[in-house]
Amino acid sequence: MGSSARTNAVVTGEPMRDDPGLDFGAISSTLRDHYGLGTVSATFQPVGHDPNASVFEVMADDGRAYFLKVRSGPVHEPGLLVTTTLTALGIPNVLAPIQTATGDLWCPLAGVNGRTVVLYPFIRGQNAASTGLTDDQWRTFGLTLRTIHDLGTSDPGVRAGLGHETFALPSAALVRRLSRVIAESRFDDGIAERFAGWWRSETDRIERLLARAGTLGQALRSRSLDAVLCHADIHAANLLIADGGAIWLVDWDGPTIAPRERDLLFVVGSRIAREVLPREEDLFFEGYGPIQIDPAALAYFRYERIVEDLGEFGKSVLLSSHLSDETRAGEAALAASFFGPDGDVDRAEIVPRRRWPPVEPAA
Repeated sequence: MGSSARTNAVVTGEPMRDDPGLDFGAISSTLRDHYGLGTVSATFQPVGHDPNASVFEVMADDGRAYFLKVRSGPVHEPGLLVTTTLTALGIPNVLAPIQTATGDLWCPLAGVNGRTVVLYPFIRGQNAASTGLTDDQWRTFGLTLRTIHDLGTSDPGVRAGLGHETFALPSAALVRRLSRVIAESRFDDGIAERFAGWWRSETDRIERLLARAGTLGQALRSRSLDAVLCHADIHAANLLIADGGAIWLVDWDGPTIAPRERDLLFVVGSRIAREVLPREEDLFFEGYGPIQIDPAALAYFRYERIVEDLGEFGKSVLLSSHLSDETRAGEAALAASFFGPDGDVDRAEIVPRRRWPPVEPAA
């Protein structure tokens, strides 16, 4: 399995991550004791935007390659169960983790407190943020996502243990906390102080962003919207294109039950990870099928995404001592890009002309 990046910006490649310096012996012992694998090498892959996860390409003594994700903190087990359930139901293009010798979907990293391990088959390829999708791959993506959404409505087992969208904008708390810290502090570190200065200059816009998202969320809570199984982060960098042309929906770290707009924000008018062109939207909906998109729900989820990323990037730049200056500067630039001319904040409530097939009226 390849690796992914989490970003709201249009990118030409994946952002770099810092090597966590994990001991090879810890990885080797873990894979031997829990998976029965003899490990020849474990090569750190410096990609991805999750500050709590590191990924490795592992070569085993049987000549096979594996994709290893090491996470700091607990595993979100419902996300692993979702992929296992979808695979068991015969959904193609979803990659499930390899079970341990005792049938578990994850295990602790040997000798390292607080770190957990999930192992996958390694699929040689690149993510769609780098390669784009062919016409057929766009249709396959649309069909696969529609099948997943429909299963999330019809199969109670798929929904087990997952959270449900409440439109409460939980990420706003971190952004407000950062605003207080920035207002009350000065930073000796140059990257942090420059970022804090930018944040202070945008305080009014950040407050308006939070208020508008809150207003939309309150309105949506009073409405009855169909809730489906959503991947919740299915941008181009989380679509793995195998060397043979197959596509895989990867990085199911936070699936949830929500209106389908929670996933469709990554297609309709999206510039997350890689811009989706009008023609590509058409191809996606050829596979996905007829649908009516709720503009208010789409706008809310776009705002939610911006707020969440703003908080996480701000935390990395201001409060994370273990990240390199290069990584912190890159995340500061990504946060600032949301508020640039024609940036994500300005475009959040723009719904492109209807390019998706309309639902046929009832006879």
